[in-house]
Amino acid sequence: MKLTRLIFASILLSFFSCNKDDEQIITPDAGGSNFGTITSAVVIVNPIINQGSTTTVQSGTAREGVTISVDNLGTVTTDATGLAVINGLPTGIIPLNFSSGFIDLNVIQDKELYDVVVSYADSGATQIIPAVRYPIGGTVVTVKPGDDLNAAAKEDNVIIFMEPGVYEGDVLISSRGVLLFGAWDEIEGSTSIINGTLTVNGGDVRMRGVTVNNITKVNANGYSAAFCEFNNAEISGNTISLLRNKFNGTIVSVPSSTAVLLDNENLP
Repeated sequence: MKLTRLIFASILLSFFSCNKDDEQIITPDAGGSNFGTITSAVVIVNPIINQGSTTTVQSGTAREGVTISVDNLGTVTTDATGLAVINGLPTGIIPLNFSSGFIDLNVIQDKELYDVVVSYADSGATQIIPAVRYPIGGTVVTVKPGDDLNAAAKEDNVIIFMEPGVYEGDVLISSRGVLLFGAWDEIEGSTSIINGTLTVNGGDVRMRGVTVNNITKVNANGYSAAFCEFNNAEISGNTISLLRNKFNGTIVSVPSSTAVLLDNENLP
């Protein structure tokens, strides 16, 4: 089981977070910890396109050192994994400017989070997929270890913030439109850990920054996961999106004809 660093986190307060690599180099806030407090975009440049992805735009080669600027907000630079984070975005159509070319990001509402996946080369920049929007609004619930995740996920379209720690037991999500948003640590990655089997039967369920130690079973359309860590996984359905997850198990089954599969570790 993955070691966790327990850090207090609550709804609409920042989760202190960053990505990690094997050398424990601190990188930008991949966990989207500003979700609900500051309008942010996590930009992934030239991701690995996993086998079977339905995407048609090919990635460029440069990942590290790509500069991205936004008027009045300055410039950010991608790390070795192609990741950069832009905070404090205004609403409206916002150009993200690269050394060659730009893309437009439609920021709909304050305090939201966007995952932006870009192919970049000397010839210009192109979005590989439309920006993934994490809207803030409606019913928002914060849970901590020991709380009942199943009860929290009973309502359609609920946003569930998971505080750091280990959540013991199996979880079943049958409601539609549930967003399960985990906490993130600058070294450990996801620190919201489900120590049990996760079963998703509800449509349009999304997960971000969550670790599942047992098996993940998805049989639903519109499922998406980003910056998550899975053991064994059996994922089926249409319009599946898997972005920058890590799969550690010996049994991993994902769709190969109806899915967006980008930058996932241990997928071909």
